[in-house]
Amino acid sequence: MTISISKGGLTAVSLATLLCIAVPLTPAAAQAQRDKVLATIAEATKAAGAKEVKWGAVSGGDTEFTVADYEATLQSGDKTSSVKAETVTYSNAAPSADGGYTAGLISAKEVEFESDDTTVSIDSLTITNYVGQSPEKIRAKTTSGERFDRLEATGLEITDENDKSVPIASVVVTTSDFVAGVPRKAGFEMKGLEVPIDKADPSMTDVAELGYDKLRLDATFTGSWDDKTGRVTIDQLTVTGAEMGALKVALVVGGFTPEVLDAMKKAENDQGKQMELMQGLTVEKLSLRWDDASLTKRVLASQAKKQGIPAEALAQQLSAMVPMVITAIGNKDFEKKISAAASAFLKSPKSLTVSATPAKPTPVAEIMGAAMMAPQSLPTVLGADVRAND
Repeated sequence: MTISISKGGLTAVSLATLLCIAVPLTPAAAQAQRDKVLATIAEATKAAGAKEVKWGAVSGGDTEFTVADYEATLQSGDKTSSVKAETVTYSNAAPSADGGYTAGLISAKEVEFESDDTTVSIDSLTITNYVGQSPEKIRAKTTSGERFDRLEATGLEITDENDKSVPIASVVVTTSDFVAGVPRKAGFEMKGLEVPIDKADPSMTDVAELGYDKLRLDATFTGSWDDKTGRVTIDQLTVTGAEMGALKVALVVGGFTPEVLDAMKKAENDQGKQMELMQGLTVEKLSLRWDDASLTKRVLASQAKKQGIPAEALAQQLSAMVPMVITAIGNKDFEKKISAAASAFLKSPKSLTVSATPAKPTPVAEIMGAAMMAPQSLPTVLGADVRAND
Protein backbone atom coordinates (compact mmCIF):
# COMPACT_ATOMS: atom_id res chain seq x y z
CA MET A 1 0.00 0.00 0.00
CA THR A 2 1.46 3.36 -0.97
CA ILE A 3 0.44 6.65 0.62
CA SER A 4 1.43 10.15 -0.50
CA ILE A 5 0.80 13.31 1.53
CA SER A 6 1.67 16.97 1.22
CA LYS A 7 3.64 18.73 3.88
CA GLY A 8 1.34 18.84 6.87
CA GLY A 9 -1.15 16.69 4.98
CA LEU A 10 -1.28 13.82 7.46
CA THR A 11 -2.60 16.14 10.16
CA ALA A 12 -5.21 17.52 7.80
CA VAL A 13 -6.63 14.13 6.84
CA SER A 14 -8.42 12.14 9.49
CA LEU A 15 -7.50 8.58 10.28
CA ALA A 16 -10.75 7.56 8.68
CA THR A 17 -9.56 8.83 5.30
CA LEU A 18 -6.34 6.88 5.48
CA LEU A 19 -7.99 3.71 6.71
CA CYS A 20 -11.11 3.92 4.56
CA ILE A 21 -9.26 2.91 1.43
CA ALA A 22 -12.18 1.44 -0.46
CA VAL A 23 -14.49 1.99 -3.40
CA PRO A 24 -17.00 4.82 -3.13
CA LEU A 25 -19.50 2.88 -5.20
CA THR A 26 -20.36 -0.81 -5.16
CA PRO A 27 -21.47 -3.22 -7.85
CA ALA A 28 -25.16 -3.91 -8.07
CA ALA A 29 -24.50 -7.53 -7.23
CA ALA A 30 -22.74 -6.75 -3.98
CA GLN A 31 -24.21 -8.30 -0.85
CA ALA A 32 -26.29 -6.08 1.42
CA GLN A 33 -23.93 -5.70 4.40
CA ARG A 34 -20.87 -5.15 2.23
CA ASP A 35 -22.87 -2.66 0.21
CA LYS A 36 -23.64 -0.61 3.33
CA VAL A 37 -20.06 -0.71 4.59
CA LEU A 38 -18.65 0.41 1.25
CA ALA A 39 -21.19 3.21 1.00
CA THR A 40 -20.21 4.42 4.47
CA ILE A 41 -16.52 4.21 3.63
CA ALA A 42 -17.10 6.21 0.45
CA GLU A 43 -19.02 8.97 2.22
CA ALA A 44 -16.53 9.08 5.11
CA THR A 45 -13.65 9.47 2.67
CA LYS A 46 -15.42 12.35 0.93
CA ALA A 47 -16.34 13.94 4.27
CA ALA A 48 -12.63 13.90 5.18
CA GLY A 49 -11.69 15.84 2.05
CA ALA A 50 -11.53 13.46 -0.94
CA LYS A 51 -12.20 15.28 -4.21
CA GLU A 52 -11.70 12.42 -6.64
CA VAL A 53 -11.77 8.66 -6.16
CA LYS A 54 -10.87 5.87 -8.59
CA TRP A 55 -10.87 2.12 -8.05
CA GLY A 56 -10.70 -1.27 -9.66
CA ALA A 57 -12.44 -4.54 -8.82
CA VAL A 58 -14.16 -5.38 -5.55
CA SER A 59 -14.17 -9.07 -4.68
CA GLY A 60 -15.21 -11.24 -1.74
CA GLY A 61 -18.23 -11.92 0.39
CA ASP A 62 -20.57 -10.00 2.63
CA THR A 63 -18.22 -9.44 5.62
CA GLU A 64 -14.80 -10.05 4.06
CA PHE A 65 -13.89 -8.37 0.80
CA THR A 66 -10.95 -6.87 -1.09
CA VAL A 67 -10.71 -3.58 -2.97
CA ALA A 68 -8.08 -3.35 -5.73
CA ASP A 69 -6.25 -0.39 -7.32
CA TYR A 70 -7.63 2.32 -5.08
CA GLU A 71 -6.64 5.95 -5.70
CA ALA A 72 -8.02 9.15 -4.19
CA THR A 73 -7.11 12.81 -4.39
CA LEU A 74 -7.40 14.75 -1.14
CA GLN A 75 -7.66 18.50 -0.65
CA SER A 76 -6.65 20.37 2.52
CA GLY A 77 -6.63 24.12 2.08
CA ASP A 78 -4.38 24.84 -0.89
CA LYS A 79 -2.55 21.51 -0.47
CA THR A 80 -3.36 18.50 -2.64
CA SER A 81 -2.25 14.96 -1.93
CA SER A 82 -3.06 11.49 -3.20
CA VAL A 83 -3.61 8.09 -1.63
CA LYS A 84 -3.02 4.85 -3.50
CA ALA A 85 -3.29 1.19 -2.57
CA GLU A 86 -2.75 -1.97 -4.56
CA THR A 87 -5.23 -3.92 -2.42
CA VAL A 88 -7.16 -3.38 0.81
CA THR A 89 -8.93 -6.27 2.53
CA TYR A 90 -11.65 -5.80 5.15
CA SER A 91 -12.46 -8.72 7.47
CA ASN A 92 -15.50 -9.00 9.75
CA ALA A 93 -16.75 -5.68 8.45
CA ALA A 94 -20.20 -4.41 9.40
CA PRO A 95 -22.16 -1.15 9.50
CA SER A 96 -22.65 0.35 12.98
CA ALA A 97 -25.82 1.81 14.47
CA ASP A 98 -24.42 5.36 14.61
CA GLY A 99 -23.76 5.51 10.88
CA GLY A 100 -20.12 4.40 10.93
CA TYR A 101 -18.67 0.94 10.44
CA THR A 102 -16.45 -1.61 12.18
CA ALA A 103 -13.85 -4.08 10.93
CA GLY A 104 -12.05 -6.80 12.82
CA LEU A 105 -9.07 -6.41 10.52
CA ILE A 106 -8.05 -4.05 7.73
CA SER A 107 -5.06 -5.20 5.72
CA ALA A 108 -3.56 -3.04 2.96
CA LYS A 109 -0.70 -3.82 0.60
CA GLU A 110 1.61 -1.46 -1.31
CA VAL A 111 0.30 1.84 0.04
CA GLU A 112 1.58 5.26 -1.00
CA PHE A 113 0.86 8.79 0.19
CA GLU A 114 2.23 11.32 -2.27
CA SER A 115 2.47 15.11 -2.52
CA ASP A 116 4.63 17.73 -4.18
CA ASP A 117 7.33 17.48 -1.53
CA THR A 118 6.91 14.15 0.29
CA THR A 119 6.17 10.53 -0.49
CA VAL A 120 5.59 7.85 2.13
CA SER A 121 5.42 4.26 0.92
CA ILE A 122 4.33 1.31 3.05
CA ASP A 123 4.69 -2.35 2.07
CA SER A 124 2.03 -3.57 4.49
CA LEU A 125 -0.46 -1.83 6.80
CA THR A 126 -2.78 -3.66 9.20
CA ILE A 127 -5.33 -2.30 11.67
CA THR A 128 -7.18 -4.50 14.15
CA ASN A 129 -10.59 -3.87 15.69
CA TYR A 130 -11.20 -0.62 13.88
CA VAL A 131 -14.27 1.50 14.66
CA GLY A 132 -14.91 4.09 11.96
CA GLN A 133 -16.82 7.31 12.35
CA SER A 134 -19.95 8.24 10.49
CA PRO A 135 -19.59 10.84 7.71
CA GLU A 136 -21.61 13.26 9.85
CA LYS A 137 -19.10 13.06 12.71
CA ILE A 138 -16.20 13.55 10.34
CA ARG A 139 -17.80 16.66 8.88
CA ALA A 140 -18.39 17.94 12.40
CA LYS A 141 -14.72 17.20 13.23
CA THR A 142 -15.71 14.93 16.09
CA THR A 143 -12.96 12.36 16.67
CA SER A 144 -13.83 10.74 20.00
CA GLY A 145 -15.64 7.79 18.40
CA GLU A 146 -12.82 6.63 16.14
CA ARG A 147 -10.59 3.90 17.53
CA PHE A 148 -8.47 0.83 16.88
CA ASP A 149 -6.61 -1.64 19.06
CA ARG A 150 -3.45 -2.01 17.00
CA LEU A 151 -1.94 -0.44 13.89
CA GLU A 152 1.17 -1.95 12.33
CA ALA A 153 3.04 -0.68 9.27
CA THR A 154 6.07 -2.46 7.84
CA GLY A 155 8.51 -1.57 5.10
CA LEU A 156 8.11 2.21 5.24
CA GLU A 157 10.14 4.67 3.21
CA ILE A 158 9.92 8.46 3.35
CA THR A 159 11.25 10.37 0.34
CA ASP A 160 11.58 14.15 0.19
CA GLU A 161 11.50 16.51 -2.78
CA ASN A 162 15.27 16.05 -3.25
CA ASP A 163 14.85 12.27 -3.62
CA LYS A 164 16.52 11.62 -0.27
CA SER A 165 14.98 8.59 1.39
CA VAL A 166 14.69 7.44 5.00
CA PRO A 167 13.59 3.82 5.49
CA ILE A 168 11.78 2.59 8.61
CA ALA A 169 11.48 -1.16 9.21
CA SER A 170 8.24 -1.01 11.21
CA VAL A 171 5.89 1.13 13.28
CA VAL A 172 3.36 -0.24 15.77
CA VAL A 173 0.73 1.75 17.68
CA THR A 174 -1.48 0.16 20.34
CA THR A 175 -4.43 1.60 22.28
CA SER A 176 -6.65 0.03 24.95
CA ASP A 177 -8.91 0.59 27.95
CA PHE A 178 -11.23 3.02 26.20
CA VAL A 179 -13.55 5.36 28.08
CA ALA A 180 -15.99 7.39 25.98
CA GLY A 181 -13.89 6.64 22.93
CA VAL A 182 -10.61 7.82 24.52
CA PRO A 183 -7.82 5.29 25.24
CA ARG A 184 -6.44 5.24 28.77
CA LYS A 185 -3.44 3.15 27.72
CA ALA A 186 -1.27 3.60 24.64
CA GLY A 187 1.96 2.28 23.20
CA PHE A 188 4.25 3.07 20.30
CA GLU A 189 7.21 1.22 18.83
CA MET A 190 9.38 2.16 15.88
CA LYS A 191 12.20 -0.02 14.63
CA GLY A 192 14.90 0.53 12.06
CA LEU A 193 14.72 4.20 11.14
CA GLU A 194 17.87 4.80 9.11
CA VAL A 195 19.19 8.26 8.29
CA PRO A 196 22.09 8.20 5.78
CA ILE A 197 25.00 10.53 6.53
CA ASP A 198 26.00 12.60 3.53
CA LYS A 199 29.55 13.80 4.19
CA ALA A 200 29.14 16.45 1.50
CA ASP A 201 26.22 17.99 3.41
CA PRO A 202 27.54 20.78 5.71
CA SER A 203 24.73 20.15 8.21
CA MET A 204 26.00 16.59 8.72
CA THR A 205 29.72 17.37 9.06
CA ASP A 206 29.77 17.07 12.87
CA VAL A 207 28.01 13.69 12.80
CA ALA A 208 30.27 12.38 10.02
CA GLU A 209 33.32 13.37 12.08
CA LEU A 210 32.13 11.01 14.81
CA GLY A 211 32.60 8.07 12.42
CA TYR A 212 28.96 7.39 11.54
CA ASP A 213 27.91 6.64 7.95
CA LYS A 214 24.27 6.36 8.99
CA LEU A 215 22.09 6.77 12.07
CA ARG A 216 19.91 3.80 12.98
CA LEU A 217 17.23 4.67 15.53
CA ASP A 218 14.57 2.74 17.43
CA ALA A 219 11.92 4.24 19.72
CA THR A 220 9.49 2.85 22.31
CA PHE A 221 6.72 4.48 24.32
CA THR A 222 4.20 3.14 26.84
CA GLY A 223 1.90 5.31 28.89
CA SER A 224 -1.46 5.54 30.60
CA TRP A 225 -4.01 8.07 31.78
CA ASP A 226 -6.33 7.79 34.77
CA ASP A 227 -9.32 9.95 33.88
CA LYS A 228 -10.56 9.97 37.49
CA THR A 229 -7.38 11.24 39.17
CA GLY A 230 -5.97 12.99 36.13
CA ARG A 231 -2.67 11.14 36.50
CA VAL A 232 -0.61 10.74 33.34
CA THR A 233 2.10 8.08 33.55
CA ILE A 234 4.84 7.64 30.98
CA ASP A 235 6.32 4.31 31.96
CA GLN A 236 8.96 4.58 29.31
CA LEU A 237 9.93 6.78 26.42
CA THR A 238 13.13 5.39 24.96
CA VAL A 239 15.08 6.45 21.89
CA THR A 240 17.99 4.16 21.04
CA GLY A 241 20.71 4.83 18.51
CA ALA A 242 22.89 1.96 17.29
CA GLU A 243 26.50 2.50 18.43
CA MET A 244 25.32 5.68 20.13
CA GLY A 245 23.28 4.96 23.23
CA ALA A 246 19.77 5.11 24.67
CA LEU A 247 17.87 8.07 26.12
CA LYS A 248 15.15 6.99 28.57
CA VAL A 249 12.45 9.21 30.06
CA ALA A 250 9.91 8.31 32.75
CA LEU A 251 7.28 10.73 34.06
CA VAL A 252 4.26 10.88 36.36
CA VAL A 253 2.17 14.07 36.33
CA GLY A 254 -1.15 14.63 38.11
CA GLY A 255 -4.05 16.97 37.42
CA PHE A 256 -4.86 16.15 33.79
CA THR A 257 -8.54 15.58 34.48
CA PRO A 258 -11.08 15.58 31.64
CA GLU A 259 -12.19 19.03 32.80
CA VAL A 260 -8.65 20.42 32.61
CA LEU A 261 -8.06 18.88 29.19
CA ASP A 262 -11.31 20.38 27.94
CA ALA A 263 -10.37 23.79 29.35
CA MET A 264 -6.93 23.61 27.70
CA LYS A 265 -8.51 22.73 24.39
CA LYS A 266 -10.82 25.75 24.63
CA ALA A 267 -7.84 27.95 25.52
CA GLU A 268 -5.63 26.72 22.66
CA ASN A 269 -5.24 30.31 21.42
CA ASP A 270 -4.82 31.81 24.90
CA GLN A 271 -1.30 31.12 26.19
CA GLY A 272 -1.96 32.98 29.43
CA LYS A 273 -4.91 30.75 30.26
CA GLN A 274 -2.97 27.63 29.33
CA MET A 275 -0.12 28.63 31.66
CA GLU A 276 -2.66 29.19 34.42
CA LEU A 277 -4.06 25.70 33.91
CA MET A 278 -0.58 24.16 33.77
CA GLN A 279 0.26 25.61 37.17
CA GLY A 280 -2.44 23.43 38.68
CA LEU A 281 -0.72 20.24 37.57
CA THR A 282 1.47 18.26 39.97
CA VAL A 283 4.83 16.56 39.45
CA GLU A 284 5.16 13.16 41.08
CA LYS A 285 8.16 11.69 39.28
CA LEU A 286 10.61 12.57 36.56
CA SER A 287 13.60 10.59 35.38
CA LEU A 288 16.01 11.18 32.51
CA ARG A 289 18.69 8.55 31.86
CA TRP A 290 21.39 8.17 29.21
CA ASP A 291 22.98 4.75 28.66
CA ASP A 292 26.06 5.29 26.56
CA ALA A 293 27.12 2.96 23.75
CA SER A 294 30.13 4.87 22.40
CA LEU A 295 28.63 8.31 21.54
CA THR A 296 30.30 10.09 24.46
CA LYS A 297 33.69 8.56 23.71
CA ARG A 298 33.35 9.52 20.04
CA VAL A 299 32.49 13.12 20.95
CA LEU A 300 35.39 13.38 23.39
CA ALA A 301 37.82 11.88 20.85
CA SER A 302 36.63 14.19 18.07
CA GLN A 303 36.86 17.36 20.18
CA ALA A 304 40.21 16.35 21.67
CA LYS A 305 41.64 15.76 18.20
CA LYS A 306 40.66 19.30 17.17
CA GLN A 307 42.48 20.65 20.23
CA GLY A 308 45.50 18.41 19.72
CA ILE A 309 45.24 16.69 23.10
CA PRO A 310 44.38 13.14 24.27
CA ALA A 311 40.70 12.40 24.94
CA GLU A 312 41.53 11.58 28.58
CA ALA A 313 43.02 15.05 29.05
CA LEU A 314 39.89 16.70 27.65
CA ALA A 315 37.71 14.63 30.00
CA GLN A 316 39.80 15.81 32.94
CA GLN A 317 39.51 19.44 31.83
CA LEU A 318 35.74 19.18 31.55
CA SER A 319 35.49 17.53 34.98
CA ALA A 320 37.46 20.40 36.49
CA MET A 321 35.19 22.98 34.84
CA VAL A 322 31.88 21.52 36.06
CA PRO A 323 32.09 22.82 39.68
CA MET A 324 32.72 26.36 38.42
CA VAL A 325 29.86 26.23 35.92
CA ILE A 326 27.24 25.07 38.45
CA THR A 327 28.03 27.43 41.34
CA ALA A 328 25.03 29.56 40.36
CA ILE A 329 22.74 26.79 41.68
CA GLY A 330 23.59 27.84 45.23
CA ASN A 331 22.99 24.39 46.73
CA LYS A 332 26.34 22.93 47.78
CA ASP A 333 25.09 19.39 48.43
CA PHE A 334 23.44 19.17 45.03
CA GLU A 335 26.46 20.75 43.34
CA LYS A 336 28.65 18.01 44.84
CA LYS A 337 26.32 15.35 43.41
CA ILE A 338 26.52 16.89 39.96
CA SER A 339 30.31 17.23 40.06
CA ALA A 340 30.85 13.68 41.27
CA ALA A 341 28.47 12.20 38.69
CA ALA A 342 29.95 14.24 35.83
CA SER A 343 33.51 13.30 36.78
CA ALA A 344 32.68 9.58 37.00
CA PHE A 345 30.77 9.62 33.70
CA LEU A 346 33.46 11.51 31.76
CA LYS A 347 36.15 9.15 33.07
CA SER A 348 34.18 6.03 32.15
CA PRO A 349 31.00 6.80 30.17
CA LYS A 350 28.38 4.17 31.00
CA SER A 351 25.22 5.88 32.26
CA LEU A 352 24.05 9.24 33.58
CA THR A 353 20.74 9.70 35.39
CA VAL A 354 18.95 12.87 36.50
CA SER A 355 15.82 12.31 38.56
CA ALA A 356 13.22 14.20 40.56
CA THR A 357 11.11 12.41 43.14
CA PRO A 358 9.30 14.90 45.40
CA ALA A 359 8.22 13.69 48.83
CA LYS A 360 4.65 14.44 47.76
CA PRO A 361 2.98 15.51 44.48
CA THR A 362 4.23 19.06 43.97
CA PRO A 363 2.20 21.68 42.07
CA VAL A 364 3.88 23.26 39.08
CA ALA A 365 3.04 26.66 40.62
CA GLU A 366 5.13 25.77 43.68
CA ILE A 367 8.04 24.65 41.51
CA MET A 368 7.91 27.87 39.49
CA GLY A 369 7.75 29.91 42.67
CA ALA A 370 10.81 28.17 44.11
CA ALA A 371 12.72 28.68 40.85
CA MET A 372 12.06 32.43 40.91
CA MET A 373 12.24 33.23 44.64
CA ALA A 374 14.69 30.66 46.03
CA PRO A 375 16.37 28.67 43.23
CA GLN A 376 18.78 27.06 45.70
CA SER A 377 15.80 25.28 47.27
CA LEU A 378 14.60 23.75 43.99
CA PRO A 379 16.67 20.52 44.25
CA THR A 380 15.19 19.93 47.73
CA VAL A 381 11.63 20.73 46.61
CA LEU A 382 11.94 18.28 43.72
CA GLY A 383 13.93 15.62 45.56
CA ALA A 384 16.49 15.89 42.77
CA ASP A 385 19.37 13.48 42.31
CA VAL A 386 22.18 12.91 39.80
CA ARG A 387 23.92 9.55 39.43
CA ALA A 388 26.51 8.06 37.10
CA ASN A 389 27.33 4.52 36.03
CA ASP A 390 24.75 2.79 38.28
